[in-house]
Amino acid sequence: MKIIHFSDIHTGGRFDRFNALFDKRIIGTLNYKLRRRRHVIWENLQKAIDIIEREKPDIVINTGDITSVSEPGEFAEALRRLQPIVDNNNHTFINVPGNHDHYVDNNECIKSKEATYNALNRDLLPIENFPHRLEKGGVTFIMVDESRPNSGTQSSGYLKPEDLKKIQLWASEAKEKPVVLVGHYPLKNKLGEPLATRRALENGNELVSMLEKGEITVNLCGHIHAPFIREEKSGSLEICAGSLTIGGHLNKLEFDSDSKSFSHSWIKVN
Repeated sequence: MKIIHFSDIHTGGRFDRFNALFDKRIIGTLNYKLRRRRHVIWENLQKAIDIIEREKPDIVINTGDITSVSEPGEFAEALRRLQPIVDNNNHTFINVPGNHDHYVDNNECIKSKEATYNALNRDLLPIENFPHRLEKGGVTFIMVDESRPNSGTQSSGYLKPEDLKKIQLWASEAKEKPVVLVGHYPLKNKLGEPLATRRALENGNELVSMLEKGEITVNLCGHIHAPFIREEKSGSLEICAGSLTIGGHLNKLEFDSDSKSFSHSWIKVN
């Protein structure tokens, strides 16, 4: 089984509503226009789409941050850009939100997030019912929504206690099957150290323990824009795809059902 994984395309950097002037969206928009925009290369996404067509993976995974400030117009643009992957029925497409996709506590933004992610997941994995479990190719995939709004420069996520219980249950029920956790947040940084609190996953300590013990075989994530892969003593992997439009990397992960092992390689799109 072949998996192609990407993250953090960060569409937008604009707001459509007057009320955005009075919350964090104005900060995020200015940050995008003054700093991030000059690093974003949209050709990377089109090249990635072409590579996905050529590689013919069984599963394509996006680990969030398809927008910059979670404005409805950004979600519409992101869906348009990602539509060729949605329309390609030769693979399963799995999508989980990032912190930029739940940037503020605004009903219109939240509704746009839900509608867009449901469309990306082909209405098979409704976001309002996350987390989800998917059995495919001898692997248990668990998708979790760790996004929440933050104040100021905070970009942390939150794992709901009830979601943790489901993850623990599903991991135990997997028995000999590998478990792939699909979320937005790395559990550690590239050196195997805790992330700074303002960027970390709150309530994620139990997931860290599960990864260290091998109860989670692979954690697929984004959030950090520079891609990295690291291995725990248990042999479990954490793979951060980085930002596709900024760093230009795809994570290619192949699963051998005989040895029940994963092999990884980077595909550089630019």
